[in-house]
Amino acid sequence: MANQIRIESLLGMLTIKLNDDNFIKWSFQFGSVLCDYDLFDHFTGDSVCPPKFVLTPELGVTNEINAAYKEWVKIDMALLSLLIATLSDDAIEHVVGCKTSYEAWTALQDRYTFVSKPSVNHLKAELHTMQKGGDTIDKYLLRLKTIKDQLQAVGEKVSDNDLVIAALMGLPSDYDMIRTVILARESPITLGEFRAQLS
Repeated sequence: MANQIRIESLLGMLTIKLNDDNFIKWSFQFGSVLCDYDLFDHFTGDSVCPPKFVLTPELGVTNEINAAYKEWVKIDMALLSLLIATLSDDAIEHVVGCKTSYEAWTALQDRYTFVSKPSVNHLKAELHTMQKGGDTIDKYLLRLKTIKDQLQAVGEKVSDNDLVIAALMGLPSDYDMIRTVILARESPITLGEFRAQLS
């Protein structure tokens, strides 16, 4: 029962509803909150359902329902309900028929992390051709980070250094001196140092 109450109280922390264009943000919030409470292992499949029936050395499998099984199913159903409560109407369609929180999580990942090769190429091109324009430095770096996150979500590696180079290339000529200094460095620059240099 304690777990049940704890799960219900998590809903207030999950402020993002999943829709077609926010899977990375939604799954980050959902995973972070559930990991905090040691409940995310139901979604990853690391928490395995105990046997339904009690096993004894004398009788083997009995007709008695295992208490651990009942408790696990109750928690898993509560977690599945919690997951469903954070989905938009369109996203719910992808989990209809799922019997466990792991099945539902896997179905959502399969649906939302599939990005075609042309889309990956488009994102990479966007990363390398993005211009700062009239944006503030913070907004510009956030736009670049969003593309990096989208690429990483589909298994494409984008290092901090790649992001710094892409950011440097999109800066206007006022930043020529900083660009020259950073490109000439022997050691890589962290994103924090890079951000500080641009202020």
